[in-house]
Amino acid sequence: MDSTDLTALARVARRRYERARLGRSLAGAAPVLLVAAVAMLLGRRPSSAALFGGLLFVTGVVLLWRGRDLHRAVLPGVLSGLIPLVFALVANAGHGCAGGHCSTLCVPACTAGGVTAGLVVSIVATRLKLGWGFWAAASTMAVLTGAMGCSCVGASGVLALVGGFSAGLIPQVVRRTFARS
Repeated sequence: MDSTDLTALARVARRRYERARLGRSLAGAAPVLLVAAVAMLLGRRPSSAALFGGLLFVTGVVLLWRGRDLHRAVLPGVLSGLIPLVFALVANAGHGCAGGHCSTLCVPACTAGGVTAGLVVSIVATRLKLGWGFWAAASTMAVLTGAMGCSCVGASGVLALVGGFSAGLIPQVVRRTFARS
């Protein structure tokens, strides 16, 4: 066989390999579409849930396709993101009115859910001794999952989620940083 034939054969094999990985990644990320559909049905802002759900799906496909620690971050990220999503959906079911003023519990629910999700991601990453790539990927997946419900009052709900999530990460980040010193 000539070397050009081997090079062409290697390119064909590589394309097939990457196509198969992409197919597995698409199938692996498909369940988040179901989560997005539920968030669209139950949430107050279906368009925001669709936007964040689409971003979640694309991010999941990319992370699964890349593999390694990023691959391992998808499931814990989505599962921890379900916490603020459920908190926000439950908070949207009602509101409190007193003295002619009404308020929703969406922002406090998103903050509390974000703190809890941040703690879950950081504890999983620390216990499994995974690197910063895992932290970043799992955090992205968790925030996108939670944002589908936390967009209930617009950007303030998503900012509450991000703030709470960041606060939840702080104890383990500090612990991990000082453990290396």
